[in-house]
Amino acid sequence: MFVRCLTVFSSITMFVSSGLVVSAQEQLAWKFTPGESLKYVVQQDMNMTMAVASKTQTIAMNQTMDMRWKIADVDSGNGDANMSQTIERVQLKTQGGPFGVVAYDSDGDKAPETPLGKSMAEVFRKIIGEEFGVHMKTTGKIDQVSVPQSLTDALKKTGSTGNALDEATLKQMMTQSAITLPEKPILPGHSWDSVQQVELPFGTMSVKSQLTYQGIDSSSGHAKIAMIPVISVAPKPGASVTLTLTKSEGTGLVLFDVAKGRVSKSDLDLTMQIQVKSFGQVIDQTIKQTTSMKLVN
Repeated sequence: MFVRCLTVFSSITMFVSSGLVVSAQEQLAWKFTPGESLKYVVQQDMNMTMAVASKTQTIAMNQTMDMRWKIADVDSGNGDANMSQTIERVQLKTQGGPFGVVAYDSDGDKAPETPLGKSMAEVFRKIIGEEFGVHMKTTGKIDQVSVPQSLTDALKKTGSTGNALDEATLKQMMTQSAITLPEKPILPGHSWDSVQQVELPFGTMSVKSQLTYQGIDSSSGHAKIAMIPVISVAPKPGASVTLTLTKSEGTGLVLFDVAKGRVSKSDLDLTMQIQVKSFGQVIDQTIKQTTSMKLVN
């Protein structure tokens, strides 16, 4: 359950504001060139407090993921792109809770010693270096994702940790890798909604985000987009685990390079309060998470 929650909450990355240039309508669109390569680094820090039978446990997690986008070809008519997205490196450290300290670096030689660490490392080893085929529109919407069959077959052999990452889950994770933009030019103050859903064994998690264009940042020349995500969970009838989201609040900011057509940096602060019921046991969780995504080349 803990690993599955990490997988789910690691898939959420978003975006608030100040110091803007008032401008005319701006067309925000992703732009790609065949053969180019983009590297994004995603840093996530999470603190989870769990209350079980009047006992409180705290778990801290720090994760850094290096991801490479390689543009294969671009439609000359509409600008839509076919690309591969590859996770090149994962650095992970967890402390506290029932699992103690787990440290892993996919570029390192030292393997984790705990059962959880070994299980997670085995899953990461199978995912790192695999190329996911992605078709992205200029709005940032990803409408096609292909997962290597060899990867899904390999993950099935890694036990419960790998089984949590089936083909559908992997596709859902990849469709959330880009911010979605409006199709038409917009003025500062204009807002639009983005809706994402993640199917889980115990229900469906929905993230409805309100994005607001705030204008061009005077120091960087980049567009600033504020985002307020609203998260809800619909339980699955008959599931052995019931997850109730009692509270969620978050704010964030994305800097979008209008000239080059890509996100240069995004930041998100998110707090969630969750109650989990499983086989008669009730677990109250508070999760505080910060996520940053930065283009490094």
